[in-house]
Amino acid sequence: MIEFRPLDGPFGCAVYGLDVGAGVAAETCRKLHETLYEHRVLVLKDQTCNADAYLTFGRQWGAPIPHVIDTSRMPGFPEMMEVGNTTERSKDALARNSAAFWHTDQSYDADPATATMLYARKIPDVGGETRVIDMKAAYDDLDEATRQRIDKLNAMHLYGATSGRDGEAPTAALNKTQAAEVPPTPHPLVRAHTVTGDRALYGVAGTAFGIDGMAAAEGEALIAKLKAHCVQDRYIYEHKYQVGDIAMWDTQMTLHAAKPIGLPDGEGRERLLWRISVRGKPAVYQ
Repeated sequence: MIEFRPLDGPFGCAVYGLDVGAGVAAETCRKLHETLYEHRVLVLKDQTCNADAYLTFGRQWGAPIPHVIDTSRMPGFPEMMEVGNTTERSKDALARNSAAFWHTDQSYDADPATATMLYARKIPDVGGETRVIDMKAAYDDLDEATRQRIDKLNAMHLYGATSGRDGEAPTAALNKTQAAEVPPTPHPLVRAHTVTGDRALYGVAGTAFGIDGMAAAEGEALIAKLKAHCVQDRYIYEHKYQVGDIAMWDTQMTLHAAKPIGLPDGEGRERLLWRISVRGKPAVYQ
């Protein structure tokens, strides 16, 4: 029997009794989707699946997205990434902490991610957490005048455009070929969920660098004001991983940030997660 329990935070659910390695039936998968869309975060506990089974599960949520930085793709599984401090690439501090700032995945892309999942393979005794913001709750709490002001506005997004802003971690630069794949793109400041239709603030941190049709300084000030509202503790869940967790969040309704981590310097210091981000409507809704 699959059991759902609230996470220790303002939102999110833990899921017990599910075996991703054995395959997930469509009816069960639909229940998982409904729960994610209601609670923003799911943590599937005690998983032991291999990479093939994990990717099969990921495809039940949408089309997996090979990352624009092709050198970060997982050997043998280009639709996945190895995230942490154990790989050759992670010796570089920028690469190791490439997600240590508030953002939502593929917001720099015209067709952004709809869900992201991280499968915990190795976890340090201290550190390595992921923080997630409930952007629907943040939107719902805005005053009516602010909601009316922003409901029809589009923000412009670009990979790395806000690197190092507000004291956050810088982002590794793209080369010319990679940058050509992701030119500047607009997204609504308030975006409707592609399955539920729920409305939430979208992408007000990470890649948003201006408001379409608004003077640069005014647009930057509005984005900064909305971000400051969203990063209040009451909207944040912080997940401390255990080996076997598959933590996933609805990227249409959240921002997230990894906590910075150093190179492993002894036992209990390694962090390795397998990342899948997907786009498009899940098969159970098509």
